[in-house]
Amino acid sequence: MHANLRILYVLIALTGITAGVWWFQGGKGELSQVAGTEFGIEDTSLVDKIFIADMDGGQVTLTRPESGRLWDLNGKYKAREDAVKLLLKTFRRASVQGPVAEAAKPNVIRLLSARGKKVEIYQGGDRPVKTWYVGTATPSHTGTYMVLETPEGRAADPYVVHMEGFTGYLSTRFFTSEREWRHTGIFNYPDRSLASIEVRVLEEEGQSYALRASESGKLVLSDLEGNPLPYTDTTGVQDHFLRFKKVHLETYRSRLEPEVEDSLRNASAAFELTAVGRSGRRSDVYVHWKPRTGLDRNAEGEMMEHDGEQMYGVTSNGEVVLLQRFVFDPLIRPLSELQKAQIPPVASAGLPMPTN
Repeated sequence: MHANLRILYVLIALTGITAGVWWFQGGKGELSQVAGTEFGIEDTSLVDKIFIADMDGGQVTLTRPESGRLWDLNGKYKAREDAVKLLLKTFRRASVQGPVAEAAKPNVIRLLSARGKKVEIYQGGDRPVKTWYVGTATPSHTGTYMVLETPEGRAADPYVVHMEGFTGYLSTRFFTSEREWRHTGIFNYPDRSLASIEVRVLEEEGQSYALRASESGKLVLSDLEGNPLPYTDTTGVQDHFLRFKKVHLETYRSRLEPEVEDSLRNASAAFELTAVGRSGRRSDVYVHWKPRTGLDRNAEGEMMEHDGEQMYGVTSNGEVVLLQRFVFDPLIRPLSELQKAQIPPVASAGLPMPTN
């Protein structure tokens, strides 16, 4: 009994001594106080440029615009808003999960040198405020090996970095493919800026049409020669028109060989979609069926003629892209479907034809 008490007193004394030493040092043993561990960016609203490069020569530069919400990509395109927001969120919430075990350091450093990515973060000026060297995921896939560099120099040791509130690794967020970074908006007409649309159904005669909005917002349905056509489902036609205000493609990576892309550019499309804004800005996409690759079946259980998930598109610039049928099927509605609620003509009875 007395021996147990003596052990208890010794443990209490050791705990007190350890706490006193930590307090006297001002908490300097905390990992957050160690140089090379301050990965996070406190105010990401000041970040105005991000540069990402990999060891294969791929690189992208993202620049905050002077106006508008979409960042610039390599000075040529607009960048995906979701991907930029994810980077800024990562910069703000990144923190060190722990040090790299001594035994693992040589291998981690070797992989960082061979397959790492360099991420420069700018907040004005010509020099980055912080540079992340991003490596592979930890064996548990709950952290990412990284090294931090600041204007004062590069840290000597790598650390395991994670993002608060997220379980997983971060390296996949820092990709360098320009195609994957590009903004996928193909039609973008906010507010009341959309003036007209044209849907050309090239597979079937007499199914193409145009919809034009007057200054008052009234929609006029016509054939492609401008001859007005009647319709009765005002709400349905209006909903169809508004679908063209904001349309995104799936990806600029068609996953086709260059020679197949060339043949698709020269092939006849199944549909042609056009949107024109009140400013005169015009956007076109030529829609092609994608061959069925699996056992896709429709709601009735019948084998589908085409791929049930995707279509190919060719932009007015000649780029071959992938489209989601979930997005584009409602856009390629034929004229007969748009008019399916039409009341039979009663002009012979002396009543006016519906023209709204």
